[in-house]
Amino acid sequence: MRIKKFEAKNFREALAQVKKELGQDAVILSSEEIKGSKNKVEVVAALDPDPSRSTPSFSYREKKEEAAPAIGVEAEDRVSWTPYSPSSRKIGDPGSSNFVLEELQRLRESLENLKARGYEVSLPEKKKQMYHYLRDRLIRDDLALQLSEEAQGPEDLPLLLRRELKTGWDWSEKKRVLLIGATGVGKTTTAAKLCGQAIQQKKKVGLISLDTFRIGAIEQIRIYSNILGVPLIIATSAEEVGKGIQKLKDRDLLLIDTTGRNPKDPSYIQELKAVYALGIPLETHLLISGSSSDHFLAQALSRYQQLPINRIGFTKMDEAGGFGPVYNFSLMARKPIAYVTTGQKVPNDIDFVSDDQLVELILNREETVPVATGQFVH
Repeated sequence: MRIKKFEAKNFREALAQVKKELGQDAVILSSEEIKGSKNKVEVVAALDPDPSRSTPSFSYREKKEEAAPAIGVEAEDRVSWTPYSPSSRKIGDPGSSNFVLEELQRLRESLENLKARGYEVSLPEKKKQMYHYLRDRLIRDDLALQLSEEAQGPEDLPLLLRRELKTGWDWSEKKRVLLIGATGVGKTTTAAKLCGQAIQQKKKVGLISLDTFRIGAIEQIRIYSNILGVPLIIATSAEEVGKGIQKLKDRDLLLIDTTGRNPKDPSYIQELKAVYALGIPLETHLLISGSSSDHFLAQALSRYQQLPINRIGFTKMDEAGGFGPVYNFSLMARKPIAYVTTGQKVPNDIDFVSDDQLVELILNREETVPVATGQFVH
């Protein structure tokens, strides 16, 4: 194995040197930021001429006591470095979603591979504690590692999470909201909650349902419509949706509930595209269940990215065991978070969180919990 140390003004320049001299297959063994009159970074990289023995690019320590450090590499723990930095890409950058999705998938696979081979993260003790703290809050391993590397201490974590999250719901805007999402994510219940909240805001509300695929769906939304006193139109095609929108054009908030189907079904996506082809301005909310697996969420996002998603709504957070998945998915989707739902009660179990409230929920530093009024208590 060929091992070499590189010095540069920053990590980006150091990586460029590594790639230029050792190539794309080079492995980052360790990295260190050196303070002084002129700050610099040192990166130790290696190239294994036998690809079958190559190790993914993270600094790890093998659990076995007899494992010795490679020649020329110091044994003390240093902060490992990964080539992807979430904060380096802005929300809305062209192509950023695909880039982030691919990078996070690659980093997660690397971590899982190393864990399976008996390796553990090599970080200074303070950073290792932050890493495990974040993992306990259901933040994915690769993202927990990235945050731990960037943070100097626990007090830095809220700011690091805050700059990657964006929330927002404006009751002053007139909206036509299309709710999309997989089967069982809670679109109909969320539509009812939004109707109830809008009524409390003295807004005129209307409902359109495209969900004629699921048994009992029409009856469910009809019951909500009757209880809330909201006009309901049942549509069986995109054209009927257009007619319904025209009929309810005086509504302050018009919610369009769509069929819940597997996002892998290409016919489902095509049916949704037919609604957009009407040329009517719509705000699309992708609903995501907080209890879904990372693998399912990544696959679903790759399908739904074919549609013009504007905001994310997280549902069933009471079943998730923590708000870490909100951060995980938000980093992939790069869309504002409109609301989170935390139960089945209509219209109460929905909260329009602020950026700071969402960070508190993710870190759960003071056992913050949502309450029915949309406020938060400690």
